[in-house]
Amino acid sequence: MNEETHSQQPQETALAACTATWPQLSSGIRYKHLVDYYSYNAFGAYSLSNEEWDNREMIHNFKNNSELTDPISHLNAMNKAIELFTALLRDSFGDLLPQLTLVCIPASTAKKTAARFEEFARLVCESTGMANGYEHIQVVADQEYLSGSHLPQYDIDAAFFNERPVLLFDDIMATGGSVTQFANRMAETGAQIVAAVVLGKAVPRKQE
Repeated sequence: MNEETHSQQPQETALAACTATWPQLSSGIRYKHLVDYYSYNAFGAYSLSNEEWDNREMIHNFKNNSELTDPISHLNAMNKAIELFTALLRDSFGDLLPQLTLVCIPASTAKKTAARFEEFARLVCESTGMANGYEHIQVVADQEYLSGSHLPQYDIDAAFFNERPVLLFDDIMATGGSVTQFANRMAETGAQIVAAVVLGKAVPRKQE
């Protein structure tokens, strides 16, 4: 075992301890979600609290699809997401936060990825001291134009991510398959996947 590898072990152990009580995906990745998300279904009437409706609306506005939201609504949603996310990070990681690199899982297109995550990642990293991995992952082929691909194609800066402790972030998660798929790609570069955080986790819809 070389000296560099030996010196990394206490750091990995300390970061892993920060998420030891978080739930696990079937792949073993620790994760947290910030709010519940009730997806739209044409059948049945919703029976949600005002807070649950607000959370659902926040996620839609955070995703920043131009046909579904407006700049002010997106800004408000992003600020709320930052508030929730950074509170969780400080509570979970404390003084260890600057050891982490934040990576937002790319959306289906380069344009959507930029609209959704570029400013968000910058502000979160400025607030927490985490390194920002946004510029080190480039979407090179959009999902819409790929047959049989669940994720877009992207270039990952392996030299940047090698041996870095990485915290993943995504806007919404259902089964966790996309998170696991992307985490596996990151691990191939030598990144150390500490955990994942998602803004919303899909839960069974409530009906009246």
